Amino acid sequence: MQNSSLIRRSTLLLLAAAAVSLSAPTSRVLAHEGHDHKHDSSATEAHGSVEEAWKSAKDSLKGIETAAAAKEHEPIHNEQEKLAAALKQIQESHGAQGADKTRLEGAIKNAITASEKVHTAADAKDFAKVDSSLKTLVATMGILEKQLNPAAK
Repeated sequence: MQNSSLIRRSTLLLLAAAAVSLSAPTSRVLAHEGHDHKHDSSATEAHGSVEEAWKSAKDSLKGIETAAAAKEHEPIHNEQEKLAAALKQIQESHGAQGADKTRLEGAIKNAITASEKVHTAADAKDFAKVDSSLKTLVATMGILEKQLNPAAK
């Protein structure tokens, strides 16, 4: 009798573990399917200040726009990673507090999400979706710029 309850409990634990692993987010894995993941060191390097990180983010956005116009997906992949790294650096380094901090972090999160949508569309070589997602990214970057203090612009 004890043996069967032990087996049931073990089975339930295994099923629970399987359910948790299946529910884990896979969007980043799917977005990068078929890519070589030797990340460019410049994609993850820390920027010295919020201003430098913002400049890097804007440069990456220009790179994404150029690659999208040329319908080249690999540069979009690389520039999006640099953009996300710069935005995360801004998030970690900014000095905003209270409601300003909440708005800034929300704008950063939205910009990263928008950039990931551009990246995913580029990986799928769906350049119509790249173009529409890029419009959203440009708009979210504009909102983010308004949230940053004047010295970071």
